Amino acid sequence: MSPFISKILKALLVLIIPILFIFGSARLLATDTYLTFEYGKPSFPPDSYGFTPGQRFILASTNVHYVRAHLPSDELSRQTLNGVPVYNEREVTHMADVQSVFQAILRVWQFAFVLFLLLALVLWQSGEGKAFVSAVESGGLLTSGIIGTIALMALLAWQTWFDLFHRFFFVDGSWLFSYSDTLIRLFPIKFWFDATLTISVLSFIGGLLTVYIGRQWRNAIETTTQTLPLDLAL
Repeated sequence: MSPFISKILKALLVLIIPILFIFGSARLLATDTYLTFEYGKPSFPPDSYGFTPGQRFILASTNVHYVRAHLPSDELSRQTLNGVPVYNEREVTHMADVQSVFQAILRVWQFAFVLFLLLALVLWQSGEGKAFVSAVESGGLLTSGIIGTIALMALLAWQTWFDLFHRFFFVDGSWLFSYSDTLIRLFPIKFWFDATLTISVLSFIGGLLTVYIGRQWRNAIETTTQTLPLDLAL
């Protein structure tokens, strides 16, 4: 393999690794397990408009399942509580947008995972093991750098970061709701702040572990390479 091709493949691997960790962490949060963890925190605010903890969890779980499983849009619009629709039209429309974004993220993550395996196989089979290991290490560093910046922005300027995030993915203003609307009652700001920090922590730790594994792997390869002539001589 030419050095130029090796560098291109290595660069692709470096860019893929942050996607795997950040999007992968986001996938883990779209589960009942995370809802149970978040809702069970003593610091999580209760619903001041009347949802019981059980009602709140069931509604939130259905909402998350709708997004993750790519269910039809009427899954939310036909939900009622005491004969009253749970969501208004703007909420249903926004959740359809959220579903589209989440499904796109899921497809990108799946594609990135397959591409990572293919690139790793190509490099390894081409005798470019050192290039692969170096890419793993650099990808871990990039992941930690990106996620560290995101976490710092969220901590120092939460509202600005939250607004920029939504403006990037959604039509301006489509994600703004009243405090009495169901979506805000199920997923208050506390939920999104904690989710951002959780994704940041998981991705940051994953990045650091990848750096550590990459360095240990690289050292092992270099040690093997250095001792190879002696072994051959024996």
